Amino acid sequence: MAISAALLIATGASACSSDSSSAGASGATASGTTVLNVTSLSLCNELSLYALDKGIFAKHGLDVKLVNVQSGSAGIAALQGGSTDVAFVSPQALLTAIQEGIDMKIISGSGETTKDSQGIIVNNSSGISGPADLQGKTIAVNDLGGTIVTLIEDWIQAATGQKSTAKFVALGFADIEPAVENGKVDAGAVTAASVQKITSSGKGKSIGNPTFEGIGATPNALYAVTQPWLAKHQAAAEQFVAAMQEAADAAKQPAGNADKFAILAKYCKTPAETLTQIPEIAYSGYVDMKALDNAVQLFKNADILKPNFDAASAVPEFARAK
Repeated sequence: MAISAALLIATGASACSSDSSSAGASGATASGTTVLNVTSLSLCNELSLYALDKGIFAKHGLDVKLVNVQSGSAGIAALQGGSTDVAFVSPQALLTAIQEGIDMKIISGSGETTKDSQGIIVNNSSGISGPADLQGKTIAVNDLGGTIVTLIEDWIQAATGQKSTAKFVALGFADIEPAVENGKVDAGAVTAASVQKITSSGKGKSIGNPTFEGIGATPNALYAVTQPWLAKHQAAAEQFVAAMQEAADAAKQPAGNADKFAILAKYCKTPAETLTQIPEIAYSGYVDMKALDNAVQLFKNADILKPNFDAASAVPEFARAK
């Protein structure tokens, strides 16, 4: 599932949001703040969205501009094309791109998976009740180069004792739950928000969470920059991770839930009251190196990463959880 550098460069033009005139324009503003263009998937647990609207980035001297993309791979393409400064990327897409020679560094986490933070959803009429039933089925994911494909294939193989024969198609996160509900795909990999939606409708269910079962916590996503950008803007990168950790600490406080859910609801088009019923990821701004190593070992076992791949070298000291 490695992503070729050529493909990333080729898709870079489509990775930007429609408002890309200021993209890639990081630098000091007249007010002394630093502009950072950051990609977003508009997810219901996307920590940077909370940090932005809560004013935490501004508190740390950053003027964050969102660049909307459909996948982490598109975010990497945007980094390469210079249309964004920081990309929100799945661990697999990011680590395989680094292994292929794309010069990137991981400057922040977002959170780690939990037992209930993601799920594989199916239609109630599908006859699918567990991972073994996914053999030969079509599964929607948001990124064919993302971590989830490997996780699902391992999940199926562990359940059946045979190599996975599932087929994968790429859909935007917002399109996966409707595709499962309407029978256009057999299953879909989604966040807890979509699990809750299809379950409450009575039309579908989750059959489990391959992002956690048998693996433990792994990063749900990571924020990356190019090494040349970091060499010029390390102070801004350190401000970014400090803001993300402050946001993570605030997001964990029950007293702030009303603000948090109202902010996230605006971006992911899910009612705030619904979000209160949805399991969350374990928010973290600093990179949890143990969780990252769990992901790395998974990818090495699947022959996606080489045995000698060193993920730690991609994480600056300032970005690591202490």
